[in-house]
Amino acid sequence: MIIVLIIIAIGVGLGLAAAAGMFSSSNANEEQRNISVIAANARALKTSSGYGSSGTNLIPSLIAINGVPKNMSVSSGVVYNVYGGSVTVSSTGMGFSITTSKLPQDACITLATKIAKNTFEQTKINSGSAITGEVTTAAATQACSSDSNSITWTYSS
Repeated sequence: MIIVLIIIAIGVGLGLAAAAGMFSSSNANEEQRNISVIAANARALKTSSGYGSSGTNLIPSLIAINGVPKNMSVSSGVVYNVYGGSVTVSSTGMGFSITTSKLPQDACITLATKIAKNTFEQTKINSGSAITGEVTTAAATQACSSDSNSITWTYSS
C-alpha cells in the first residue's frame, strides 16, 4: 500500500512539474505576441517628425488608441507583462524602444532570441551592451543571468 502511495505521489509531482513547464512556455509565447502587438501599434504612432522628442512616453498614446493587448494589465497608466513587470515604450526620436522587466531566465532567453531577429534593430538585456541584429541563444543565456531580467528592444525607422 505504501509503495502504491509513493508511486502516486511521484506521478503527481511529475505531472505538476510538467504543467509548470507548459505554463512557463505559454507565458513566454503570450508575452512574445504582446510585444509584437505593442511594436506594431507603436509604429502606427509615427508622424512625419517621428515619435516625438527622445524620451517621450508613448504608453499614454498606446492606451488611448487601444494599442495595448487586452490580456495585459494596465494600472494608473502603467502596463504590466504576464510576469508582473512593467512595460515601457519610449521615443528615440525617429524610432522607439520597448522595455519589459521581471522576466524569469527562461522567458528572457526565449524573448531575446525570438523577438529580436524579426522586428528590432537592437536588443539590450539587463545592463549589458546593445546587440545589433539577431541575439544568439548563447548570448541570451549569458545575459539573462538572474530570475528577474529586463530586455529593451530598439526600433528605428
